[in-house]
Amino acid sequence: MNKKVRNLILGGACVVVLAAALIVILVLSQQQDSEDNTSGVVSALVEDEVDNSIIDEEVEALDYLTVQGANGSYTIRMAEEPEEGEDYSFTLDGFDGLPLDRSTIRSSVSTFANANYLDLVFEDTAGMDLSTYGLTEPSTTVTASFGGRTYTLYLGGATSGITGRYCMLEGNPALYAVSNSLASTLDVNPNTYLDKTILDSYKNSEEDPEVTLTIHRPDLPEDIVVEPTDTSRYGDSSLTTMASRYEMTSPVVTLVDPDLETELIFNIFGSDAEDVVASNPTQAQLEEYGLASPAAVVTMTWDDTGIVLTIGNEVTLDGTACRYVMKDDSVLVYVVDEELLPWVDYTADDLVSSIPLVPYIQNVSAMTISFNGEEHTFHLSQVPTGGTNANGEAATETHVEYNGSELDGDNFAVWYQLVMSCQANGINRSEVTSDPVMTVTYQYSNGTTDTVQYYDMGNRVIVVSVNGAEAVTTSISFVNKVQSELQKLLNGEEVNMNW
Repeated sequence: MNKKVRNLILGGACVVVLAAALIVILVLSQQQDSEDNTSGVVSALVEDEVDNSIIDEEVEALDYLTVQGANGSYTIRMAEEPEEGEDYSFTLDGFDGLPLDRSTIRSSVSTFANANYLDLVFEDTAGMDLSTYGLTEPSTTVTASFGGRTYTLYLGGATSGITGRYCMLEGNPALYAVSNSLASTLDVNPNTYLDKTILDSYKNSEEDPEVTLTIHRPDLPEDIVVEPTDTSRYGDSSLTTMASRYEMTSPVVTLVDPDLETELIFNIFGSDAEDVVASNPTQAQLEEYGLASPAAVVTMTWDDTGIVLTIGNEVTLDGTACRYVMKDDSVLVYVVDEELLPWVDYTADDLVSSIPLVPYIQNVSAMTISFNGEEHTFHLSQVPTGGTNANGEAATETHVEYNGSELDGDNFAVWYQLVMSCQANGINRSEVTSDPVMTVTYQYSNGTTDTVQYYDMGNRVIVVSVNGAEAVTTSISFVNKVQSELQKLLNGEEVNMNW
């Protein structure tokens, strides 16, 4: 064998040896990594098929569950008698006679009874310094018994590597990582378990209840009373109801702005408080919360039932403007979002409908306007066009006669809309002693009438009276505009409704 061939053979053998050595090193390194992981530095998250239960009990087997945490301490027990319609119920020590949120209590018991871990950090912590994990002095301790089997769970500090909390079970040397929700569900203020319902949803979800609302406030000269519209006050009753289902009856009688009905009356149904801060409050607490001298007392009645809300001081909760509230059938002090309590700010002037009366032209058979000793009567009729409207009904157009002659229907409709566009500025608190400067009477096809009168009170203020209710005011410029545009209508000139 020549020297060159021998050197090649030796070189190849060296490469083989080196490769084998590298493989051995890699294998040993992987084994060492595996050993490090099993020692518990940070293990992989549990797989779905792995049983990661810490506790596995049936909720209905609970004897008691006690929590001592940063937010308070409490004990839940199985009730001696379940609530009606339930197989079992829970009670809260010290909360006898108070309305409880049973579903929230059940959720907490279930969370503990089915506690799982996200990660097994160490299988055996014997001899370890647990202060690193916040478990020398745990932030939350939960002890529970199920059928005589007792468990004590300790929750420590925040975990590293994954989002959660360190956790240990008494009698078990393992250290676990559990989800934050375990702590956030159990370590709560005991008031969390009080029922925060302010008012249940209306039992008939297909229609709104007919509510009478009374607002009493120390800053108001009179109570504000809002009731379902009394359609007997108006000749065109069905259409008036459509325009505004509610009217004020105190301090004056007038229609309520329909855009405010939901906020004013219905938003409170099906609502919950943000928090509960006290139960059976002392006199000192009532004064602290502003409930001894409330900002408002609101009474709502419907269907032979009702609620009285006492509204106190303002308070901010998590950036939300709220107020302290009590209701007549509860001893709890709630914190309620101010958006559910519009009654503390509204005045009667805010609530009046901007249009005191909405007589629909299709239902008017005659309209009479009088002022300055003059009287003008228009006779209206609906004539079929041969087509259909958006509802699939026979379409009609309005024909108008004045002194035996037919007027331009479109021009009359503009003037009619002007007459209806009276803008109420607010409620009237003055006594009316003069004669009206203008009267408009609507006669409807069903034989009923509505009469609107306008009284000059001076200082450019006009009081508007609907069927004798001298409730709201408007500007004298409105009356002047109606009269001047009437002359244009009668002269065949184009009417301009802007004023």
